Order: sequence, then structure tokens, then C-alpha cells
Amino acid sequence: MKIDTNTINVLKNFAKVNPSIVFPEGNVLKTMSPSKTIMAKSEVTTHFEKRFAIYNLDRFLSTLSLFNDPELTFKDKFVEISDVNSKIRYTYAEETTITKAPDKEIILPSIDVTFTLSNENLKSVEKGAGILQLPEIIVVGDGSTISLQAADSKNPTSDVFSIEIGSTDKVFKAIFKSENIKIIPGEYTVSISARGISHFVGKEAEYWIAVEQSSTF
Repeated sequence: MKIDTNTINVLKNFAKVNPSIVFPEGNVLKTMSPSKTIMAKSEVTTHFEKRFAIYNLDRFLSTLSLFNDPELTFKDKFVEISDVNSKIRYTYAEETTITKAPDKEIILPSIDVTFTLSNENLKSVEKGAGILQLPEIIVVGDGSTISLQAADSKNPTSDVFSIEIGSTDKVFKAIFKSENIKIIPGEYTVSISARGISHFVGKEAEYWIAVEQSSTF
């Protein structure tokens, strides 16, 4: 079998969430960060013939790049990666060494905030957080507008970079660690629960990301 470009791009993103992954049989991939603060899921266009685990996903993807048109043949203990005149035997990892996403679907206990997040707005705030060295991305509702901010909630005198992204009649402050926003570029419908979890739904993947306990609703 072959792994197509769409699936490779999803896997490159998933490697940022967790450097290891278990591939189930089929075309639905999931991963969870070792800290269990991020879970990601994607229905990809490649159908995997066998369940197997890879400990270093970046290394596995780099290995695939050694070939012009890699063909994967799955064995009991390893996958053989080959093209016309080259091949590699790549050994599977033990699943017990990997933080795996749960099989059960995650359902938000409540939906207290919803909005649309554009790729342009998120990238602008991420750039602001990087330049100003701010550790958090915060979604703020003031009873009239929703803004996306780069800030440091633990420092009331810190700089704040803000973009207005919508309207609301609610007052809230949903705080995310910047390091937890590891999503594929694109537009997302975002739902946030006051009970500490959010759901980002995009075209290529969906993510469940923890909301910090210091958030207010």
C-alpha cells in the first residue's frame, strides 16, 4: 500500500501532538499528547491494512521521504518500505510504550461558548504571542464581542495582543496554553465547555484541547 500526501500532512501535524502513534486498521487516525491535554482525530484518505505502532513518528515520516514512491508491505513485527531498487525494514514499537487516544468518543459535558476561528486570525495571534513572548492564547467575551488574545493571565501588567473575532452576549475568559494549540492550518468551528475542555472542528481534523483551570465563565 501507499500513504498519500493528505495523510502524510495529517501525520506531520499529529507528530507535534505526540511523537508516537498507534495506527489502527482502517482510515481513522487518533493521537493524544503525553500530558493528555490534547487529542486529535482525522479521517484520512489512506486505508491502513494492519494495526501497528510507531515510536518516533517524525523518524518514520523521514524514512518514507528517502523513497520516490514508497510501497509499504506489513509484516508481523515490521513494515517493509520499498521502491524499485531500495528497501528498509522498519520495526514496530510496543503499544504499551505509547500514550494512546481512547477508543471512546469525547463528548463535551456542556457547550458554553461557540465561534468560528479563521486561520488568519489564529496565525496573527500566534505571531503576536511569539514576538511578545506571551504564554497563552485567550478567548475573551465581554458581553458584546469575542476577542482572541495573546496574553499572560498570571501577569496583570503584561502586554496583550487582541483581535476581535465575533459577537456574544456572554462574559467569559477561556485560557489556553499556546503550546497546546497544535492544529492543522484552516478554519475551525470551536466549542468550549466551562468544565475545562474545548472542541475544534476543521476540514481535515478535529481536536479536543484542555482549557486552563484559571478560566472563568
